[in-house]
Amino acid sequence: MNPDVFSFFDELQNNNNREWFLDNKHRYDAIREEFVEFTAEIIDRLHPLDPSIGHPDPKRCLYRIYRDIRFSPDKRPYKTHIAFFLSSGGVKKGGLPGYYLQVGQEDYGLHGCCNLGGGIFMPEKETLAAIRQEIFYNTDEFLAIMNDKNYKRYFGNKFFTTKVLSRAPKGYPADWEHIDLLKYNDYCTMHEVPQEVVTGDGFADYVMKVFAASVPLNKFVLQAMGSDVR
Repeated sequence: MNPDVFSFFDELQNNNNREWFLDNKHRYDAIREEFVEFTAEIIDRLHPLDPSIGHPDPKRCLYRIYRDIRFSPDKRPYKTHIAFFLSSGGVKKGGLPGYYLQVGQEDYGLHGCCNLGGGIFMPEKETLAAIRQEIFYNTDEFLAIMNDKNYKRYFGNKFFTTKVLSRAPKGYPADWEHIDLLKYNDYCTMHEVPQEVVTGDGFADYVMKVFAASVPLNKFVLQAMGSDVR
């Protein structure tokens, strides 16, 4: 990764205004250009493992740096990170599983300078119900995914989620031994990466190892959705 990526976003954190950004936009442009190339490499390497991501234009997989402040009390105009999402259903298509990478300042509930993982975030009500049902009826398959050594190495035994229910979801027995697996509102894997790894020569290889560990979960979610995405 561009060695300026962390210093740029650290400075932006303290100078989150249009004047500073325009004066330093050439730095962001250089960071973004390299990030696009990095995204293209990851797409090419990930596609054989999960063909559902297709071959999207890497530029369209990146999120804009401009924050949507229309309905937010936080009026900072710029995000303090750069990120991409490779969706199972198209360019940054929501409501489906995919693969996410974020580099920069801590933001959006993620801690540290870099986070990546897979799964599905903020699924529709019907999708969440389908995932829970799939876990309930195919528990052994789901547990095999979570107990895989590579999965556990990068993601542990919990999901990154917006909420964990305090009670069993409606329609499921509270005394079921694996009921905690059904209490998540999101089924996302997330792994924090040290800064020295991000700026090192082997970062792409590291990202691929983490994403590869999340492929089975993504396919399980698609299976639960009855998706015809291949």
